Amino acid sequence: MLQRMPKKTRITGILLLMLLLSSVLSACGSKADFTLFMMPREYLQDGVTTKLEEKLQSAFGEEKKIAVHGTSMYNDQKMIVELAAGGNGIMVLPKEVLENMLQQGPAVQLDEWFKAEDYPEGVMESIVLGEDDKEKKITGLFAIPVEKIPVLQEAGYKEKDMFMFIPANAPDQELSVEVLKEIVKP
Repeated sequence: MLQRMPKKTRITGILLLMLLLSSVLSACGSKADFTLFMMPREYLQDGVTTKLEEKLQSAFGEEKKIAVHGTSMYNDQKMIVELAAGGNGIMVLPKEVLENMLQQGPAVQLDEWFKAEDYPEGVMESIVLGEDDKEKKITGLFAIPVEKIPVLQEAGYKEKDMFMFIPANAPDQELSVEVLKEIVKP
């Protein structure tokens, strides 16, 4: 089949295949102990993820490898993959997306570690399983507004109605809480 293609097309195809393979292989082995994922509604300015990653890495030192990833703009399919894959300890999403997700219960309630009165915008309703395995609605602190996170404000990220939360399927919820506490420090 390749022999029927023009030589230039074959070479281009082979080069693209090699590029794809090298990018897949380069992703292997760069496993972080903790990953934070940001998906803005409109756009994510250059340097925001880097500034946040530097702050967290300096706080946790060599003991934990921290990675902060972001996408340039919101995409439903990408958000579903990021949430379903379960590799993110913390996510940042638009408020309306988070509120819709909470109707299915995908976030850790934060009232145990943070005061709801400090973050009233993050108090939302969610569906949880009760002791009798029946779904019930609860109200609590599920997210921290990005507008109240100093490091993101300093980095120039000022998009309104964006929230940081811990997904229910976070790999290490204790580490996620530690990282979130570090993020909200001035």
